[in-house]
Amino acid sequence: MLAVEFPAVAVWSVDPGDLRTAMHQAAFPGEDISDRPEPATVVPAFLDLIGSERPSGRYRAGELAAELTAELTGTGAVS
Repeated sequence: MLAVEFPAVAVWSVDPGDLRTAMHQAAFPGEDISDRPEPATVVPAFLDLIGSERPSGRYRAGELAAELTAELTGTGAVS
């Protein structure tokens, strides 16, 4: 609603994905979550989003990070 009422303001909902955090571990006690990425791995994607002109919408940090990596390495678009 906010994005519709204020179209000049970008409103994003970002899913950081499963990360290796204490909260995630508490949600799955006894489970090995060492295969999950560290929270710091999605920070570049968040910073890129903040500095972008992307339209309002829902985004997944993992997808944003993959796009950013593709741009930085010159490997082209990520599908």
